[in-house]
Amino acid sequence: MLSERPLYEFVREERLFCATLAHLLMQRGPNLATFLELINARVPHGSQLVTTRLEEAQIYVEFTFLRDYWNTLEKNNDAKRRLIFALLSKVDRLKHYHEESFPSTIPEFNGFFMGPRGKTIKYDIVYPGQWTVTTLSERFGKEPEEFRDFCRFKWAFNIKPDIVVLLPGSKPLSIEAKLESKEGQYPTSNRESEIFDGLFGVGKGRVRQIELQQFMFGCLLDAPCQSVLIAASKELGTDVPFLTWEEVFNELDLSSSIGYVRKLIEGNRYLRGSPMDPGL
Repeated sequence: MLSERPLYEFVREERLFCATLAHLLMQRGPNLATFLELINARVPHGSQLVTTRLEEAQIYVEFTFLRDYWNTLEKNNDAKRRLIFALLSKVDRLKHYHEESFPSTIPEFNGFFMGPRGKTIKYDIVYPGQWTVTTLSERFGKEPEEFRDFCRFKWAFNIKPDIVVLLPGSKPLSIEAKLESKEGQYPTSNRESEIFDGLFGVGKGRVRQIELQQFMFGCLLDAPCQSVLIAASKELGTDVPFLTWEEVFNELDLSSSIGYVRKLIEGNRYLRGSPMDPGL
């Protein structure tokens, strides 16, 4: 089958397209500047990204700053605790919570945010991404907006924006990449969704992917970002600058890449926004 029909013609994996775009942006040459010019043409006047010193830019596929920063703290529970409260102090509705408001022992502290399972973890302060929505609702549900911000805080440690470009002298660029699906939202599980429905009303109070990315960058990391959505079709809609994959790849120079990259970009039916023949 591999020889009968090349996978690049019908592959639907968004991460492959993200990796291809990141590959092209990392090359020496005009691609990064060209891509930023495409975005600057879509953002409001005065919000354009800086396009100088691009040789110093950093490009990340699946940006995991909070997760991996936490990992550098290793077994230093004092540093972990300080980080949690330093970040909470940046959230307007949560900054009145001070360290002394929470249990001092590690098991009780973990249990406060995780429930009974947290109390069994006795020697390490648990990664905030493992806090549970159920326990947070029990602790903070009487103040739904505070509860929602604690959830955003928890989820911010787990999110991985598809592509992030850090530009010297400019705001970060955070790219949410889709193929056919719409922008996602939190919570994702049925049980957690029921909790949100009970507090905010059915289907309300949800946290959009891009909203969460903006919360992480602008609030927790003190670096408001420029969000961009790339997808196969404009029919997906968004309130942030939007580009199709076809628009992006049409403008980029492929000459420094192996032939497969051109075959993928020019031969993949999804990137071209056309339906796929289901027959193999």
